[in-house]
Amino acid sequence: MISDEEILLLYGKNAVISRKGRYVFVHLDRPSRALVQARTRNFDPARYFHPGCWICRKMNEGGVIVFDDGAYEVDEEIIVD
Repeated sequence: MISDEEILLLYGKNAVISRKGRYVFVHLDRPSRALVQARTRNFDPARYFHPGCWICRKMNEGGVIVFDDGAYEVDEEIIVD
């Protein structure tokens, strides 16, 4: 399982980390403690991952779930290649 140090290296020192079973949750949106607890407690892989989706299969296999409900600035330029 990926360590907290590896997560912080990948996602930044402000990432909030929680765990449930074999899943690691990385919260990038700086949520409240209550929201982190709710996300962790209510996570159900059978409902979260769509069985026919190959991306969902890969995410499920990897076990790392990233939450980022943060807003972006309207004037922020998003580059898509």
